[in-house]
Amino acid sequence: MDTLRNASVLVTGGAGFIGAHLVHRLVDEEADVHVLTSEVSSLFPGRLLDFKDKITIHEGNVVDRSAMDSVARNVKPQVIFHMAAFTHVGKSWTRVDECIQTNVQGTVSLLEALHDVGYERFLNFGTSEIYGDIPAPFREDAIVNPISPYAVSKYGAERFCRMFHRSYGWPLVMLRPFNAYGPGQTPDRVIPEIIARAVRVQELAMTQGRQTREFNYVTDLVDGFVRAAVTPGIEGEVINIGCGEDISMRDLATTILDLMGNPITPKFGALPERPAEIMEMRCDNTKAKTLLGWKPAHTMAEGLAETIEWYRAELAGPRSPFNP
Repeated sequence: MDTLRNASVLVTGGAGFIGAHLVHRLVDEEADVHVLTSEVSSLFPGRLLDFKDKITIHEGNVVDRSAMDSVARNVKPQVIFHMAAFTHVGKSWTRVDECIQTNVQGTVSLLEALHDVGYERFLNFGTSEIYGDIPAPFREDAIVNPISPYAVSKYGAERFCRMFHRSYGWPLVMLRPFNAYGPGQTPDRVIPEIIARAVRVQELAMTQGRQTREFNYVTDLVDGFVRAAVTPGIEGEVINIGCGEDISMRDLATTILDLMGNPITPKFGALPERPAEIMEMRCDNTKAKTLLGWKPAHTMAEGLAETIEWYRAELAGPRSPFNP
């Protein structure tokens, strides 16, 4: 495939932050978009309201094999973006069973339900956390050391994908996206939390902020995902999707607050360090550049400026779901 136009595409987890941005892009690509969500409700997913008449919603949990069989039969997708996951690193320590069931069993359940559908590309979404505490920059051929239940479960799911590709030749591609940010992200993530506290002039307590992370504007990541869906000959590959530039949490906070006119002063050292903290995290994105022809379109300053503008407008509305 060299285009997703008119292709039947299934997005699991499409009602989430990154998933909704991907759905937006797929609608623009004129794909036949199907979204799987585990939220069984009479309310349409809020992030997807703008596309209500252009997509089809399917309700079901990836752990439920009978539900996945039904979705596979009804959709018969040509391309699958498997993003559904338990995604919170910190909470995974107290919800290990749920993390394993969703991320490992859910991935296997979906793959087995799809195995005779005749799809053309299954994109499994791993995470930068798979690398763990090995030296950066992270290369796809590195020996990894995941150090949280979340990271271990995502690596387990990825290993099942690699096994099925090597054993059965299933057309699977394994992506490892690095941290995302942008409009619509929930305020429990670091960049929107800093912005929201600054807008409300609330206290911002942080650790010393010496750990580094790379952050990618969400539409840049989505562009990499779409390229991975249509680029020929990459089945079986593991590919980092990330800018390859990191920043310390301390510098991230001061950069955001500088852009906002410094309405508050962060309290560094007010919070204890997290156990098993990864101190440096950034990718080597050579494969994404070489295989996909991908590179990020936004600098951090550009992406942060757009994100700040969105949250300022959003938080000004009294009925915003982002307001407490």
